[in-house]
Amino acid sequence: MGLRDVLRKLPAPAQEALRDRAYPRLLPEGETAPEWHLQSWDDSWHRHGRHWSILAFVADLDDEADRGQLRALEAHQGDFARLNVRVFGINPAEGPAQSVKAKELGLSFPMLTDRGGSVARMFGASLQLPLRPLSLSALYLVNPDRKVRLSNRGRPSVEAVIRSVEALQRATRTGA
Repeated sequence: MGLRDVLRKLPAPAQEALRDRAYPRLLPEGETAPEWHLQSWDDSWHRHGRHWSILAFVADLDDEADRGQLRALEAHQGDFARLNVRVFGINPAEGPAQSVKAKELGLSFPMLTDRGGSVARMFGASLQLPLRPLSLSALYLVNPDRKVRLSNRGRPSVEAVIRSVEALQRATRTGA
């Protein structure tokens, strides 16, 4: 039984209290997102460009909740394309493992390998434990100027993320 399994057996209030004390702080909305440059399972390299980006930090590619988040992001690729939003999955798994999972889930967006978890640490999506880091699920929406527009621990509803993108883009166009 791993640490994740032990934590899941705690009552919800205890889980929340532990998360609040132990988990690193997410980047707040309005802060400039750190630069990143990561390799995908297909050996292509990616970085934040002059576009809206969703960075989906995935803790465990074998976890059904994380897999569900990836499937939901894939199911809404048409919406993201319409909004000019690029989606990136980020996980510490090496390319071959990500390739298998990406094909299994039918993902069209890049799954990026965060070797050593340095990018996850910069974004507060990794908990440093004595023996190794523990990846945490988190989702960020970053605008073309690298400003964090949305940051969520866990797996927020993709439909809510799309509504947020639409509202933020509308506000940007109208100057609100």
